[in-house]
Amino acid sequence: MISYFIHSGILATLCFASIISLLSALLYPKVRNKLAQIPCQSREKILTLWSLSPIVIGISLTFFGLLPSEIDNHEVMTDHCSSHENGIAHLCWFDPIVHISDVAWMFALSLMAIMVIFNSYKAFNLLIKHWKFQTTLHAISKKEPQRDIFQIASEKIFVFSSGLFVPHAFISSTLLNKLSTQQLDVVLAHEQAHCQRRDVLRRLLLSCAALFHFPKTRQQLLDDLELAHEQICDIAAIKKVGDRFLVAETIIEIARQLNTLIPTKENEVMAFCGSHIDLRVKHLLEQPNPVRQSTLFFSALLFSLVLIGILTLTMPLHHFL
Repeated sequence: MISYFIHSGILATLCFASIISLLSALLYPKVRNKLAQIPCQSREKILTLWSLSPIVIGISLTFFGLLPSEIDNHEVMTDHCSSHENGIAHLCWFDPIVHISDVAWMFALSLMAIMVIFNSYKAFNLLIKHWKFQTTLHAISKKEPQRDIFQIASEKIFVFSSGLFVPHAFISSTLLNKLSTQQLDVVLAHEQAHCQRRDVLRRLLLSCAALFHFPKTRQQLLDDLELAHEQICDIAAIKKVGDRFLVAETIIEIARQLNTLIPTKENEVMAFCGSHIDLRVKHLLEQPNPVRQSTLFFSALLFSLVLIGILTLTMPLHHFL
């Protein structure tokens, strides 16, 4: 009985996640430009929820669809469905499918286990590579306690933050000597904001959670999230130095002097001039319109109505599935 329950749940979750992914692929390109006009803090929350939507909605709808079966199995509610006469928890629509040959299910589960092991192996290798990269960075850098930053002796120009759970900011000695005191304050405030927010870890987790999206949509979401993260840290720099024009000038100045490639995303870093330079400068010079309170209210109301609707449709949802 438990195996049928698990089979139904897996099928339903994948089905719902696929539907949400398809809807997202159709809808996101149409609203992407509108989202770009929203303040970065609110945009980050929306994009984070959007990235998580296939898996979260898939699991939520599956849970509510399986709820009548679970209640029936505990004899809280009985005879809600004739299929429960056999005492097997199920989702009605998937019920015939889960009764297929055990050999077929073992093959499917074995294939899924191989995929999980393969992805776990890749994740483990990524963590090992990241650990080695961090070890190398700390070995070749010198910490400056007063500025809370690590300096790397190099003729190249770079500054970035790196680290999953205990991130740090790293800067080349050449750039450190070239920057004025005010510009250095901008750079340090920006990178330390990344460290405080743990944006490297945040990006890694969201990248994994967004795997249920179609590749193009996933890449667009991650790119837009990266831009939002950079803009949030730019705002942190503005709060530190009190001059948005200085922050914009510093970004442009470092971008002009950049004479080396920053470490790749595979190494999990957040670079000060890594991407979206033009959009970040435009955001600093042209403040986006604030989100209206009415918009927030109606968005929360819509979310509440959807949640209530799912709860009230638990039984029809169960039979539909």
